[in-house]
Amino acid sequence: MQLNVTTDYGVRTILHLAQKGGLANRKEICENMGIPISSMPAITKALQNAGIIAEKRGPAGGYILLMNPDDITLGMIVSAFEKTMRLNRCLEDDEYCSRHAPSYCTVRCYLVTMQEAVEEMLSIPITHFI
Repeated sequence: MQLNVTTDYGVRTILHLAQKGGLANRKEICENMGIPISSMPAITKALQNAGIIAEKRGPAGGYILLMNPDDITLGMIVSAFEKTMRLNRCLEDDEYCSRHAPSYCTVRCYLVTMQEAVEEMLSIPITHFI
C-alpha cells in the first residue's frame, strides 16, 4: 500500500501554506517543497475542490488556506487525492466480501483494528508536522 505522489505533494503544499501563514504562489511552493511545477495544477485543483485552499488570481496572486491550520488534518488532505482510504474492499461502507463473511471473518476483524489505527493517525492536525 502506498499513497500517490500527488498526495505527498498535496501534503507538502498545505505544510508550506501553514508555515507561511499567508498567500504563496506556485513557484514559491514548488521551490520550497521540491514539487515539480507541472504537478501544481492538479494538486491545487484537488485541494480547492476539497475546500482546503483558495486561489487569488493576478500578478500578486497565489494560494491561501481557507481554514485554520490546526483544523486541517492529514486525513483531509489525503482524502482529497486518494480514491479510498480503506485498507481493504471489505472495509468499505457496503462491506462487500466475496466469501459473504463480513461478520465473522477473522482477517476482516484484524483489518478493522488496523483501519481504526490508520484513521486515528490521519486525524492528526497538519500543524503537528511543522
